[in-house]
Amino acid sequence: MTPAVEPNALEAMTEFLYLAPVGLMTFALDGRIRLANPLVAQLLIPLAPGGDLSDAYTALAPLVPDLARRVRGFAATSGIIIDHERCPIAMGARQAVLSVTVHRIHGGMNLGMLEDVSRQVEQDRQLFEDRQRFQAIFDNVRDYAIFTVDPQGKIDEWNQTLLRFGGWRAEDVLGRTLDIFLPAEVRGTAAPDTLLANARQAGSVEIEGWRIRRDGSRLWTNTVVTALPDVSGAVRGFVVVSRDMTQRKRIEDELRRLATTDPLTGAFNRRHGQTLLADTFGDDGDRRRQPGLLMLDIDHFKAINDRHGHETGDTALRAAVEACRAVLGDAGSVVRWGGEEFLIILPDATEAAATAERLRAAVGDLRIAAGEDSIGITVSIGVAADHGDGPHGVVRRADAALYSAKRGGRNRVVIAPDVTAVV
Repeated sequence: MTPAVEPNALEAMTEFLYLAPVGLMTFALDGRIRLANPLVAQLLIPLAPGGDLSDAYTALAPLVPDLARRVRGFAATSGIIIDHERCPIAMGARQAVLSVTVHRIHGGMNLGMLEDVSRQVEQDRQLFEDRQRFQAIFDNVRDYAIFTVDPQGKIDEWNQTLLRFGGWRAEDVLGRTLDIFLPAEVRGTAAPDTLLANARQAGSVEIEGWRIRRDGSRLWTNTVVTALPDVSGAVRGFVVVSRDMTQRKRIEDELRRLATTDPLTGAFNRRHGQTLLADTFGDDGDRRRQPGLLMLDIDHFKAINDRHGHETGDTALRAAVEACRAVLGDAGSVVRWGGEEFLIILPDATEAAATAERLRAAVGDLRIAAGEDSIGITVSIGVAADHGDGPHGVVRRADAALYSAKRGGRNRVVIAPDVTAVV
């Protein structure tokens, strides 16, 4: 005997059936439909023969032809018989997809649920195609690496772009920080954290610099880091796009070298020398140290050219520059100021006189090939320190000291009077 249902409960259940966003119906083991809401009728009447909704097996045959067999063959007293099975169907002029779910409620009574999922299926299809299209592009880019980083700064995605870009494999990078791509001299710094923090604040940041491949070789990259917000606006990670700009960097460096370098000797040219003088001795120069200037001239250079030829003279110029660089290392810049005259710009004048003597001795030790023979060369050097009179003033004083060295017999160092106290 079926228990009586209170009027209020029956009214609430009826309201629920009418308002439910899915089609609901109950049917017995023999297929007879006991209860159905309006949405079931709306979905099934166009499909059921003659619009008859008295039998679930007949009404649902266009969607699940073997429904009767599956329901009657379900041995359990309750449970899921069909779980959200998607069934494409023609509904008039449009193609639709209905989702069918059937539960055994109790005994032989079953609950059927119907839902039109056509829009969701179309969205899924579009999303799948977009993903496939993106993946095809993503997997075949050659000069870019594209990957994602979690909010803690750990790499959480590996793909073929990283393999082609830098030879990195999944086991190399997953769970590691961006530090793994940095050269040894900057690895372990706060650079990656600062980069992500700036991206978190600004939304996106762009930087350029040297990075390393898995084999340790270097590449110059342009990298854009973009924060990925969730629906609430909180950053849920970052996407990193790096482009290999090594070839461009090499071209730029070569153009810069050509624009700043004397083609014969490899020293800086006069134009760049003027820039260095302004940077070192101008009003904006670094005054934490007193810079110095050496003016160096190869003695009797015209006689070398006249006696042994310009090729020997060119060799002498190159050899003098190489000797100066060997003595200076990174402690000074060599500028070809004109002809056989050179400037040596020193960041600190404290050892200027001693450095000038080492340069004079190094050049004096050279032997220059001259046909089947070889010759020696010497230099005269004038030394001046920053005296607050700007680039022209320090050059003028170094030139006066050089003239004094030549007048005094050449192959010697003369210090401008104002620098005696610091050398």
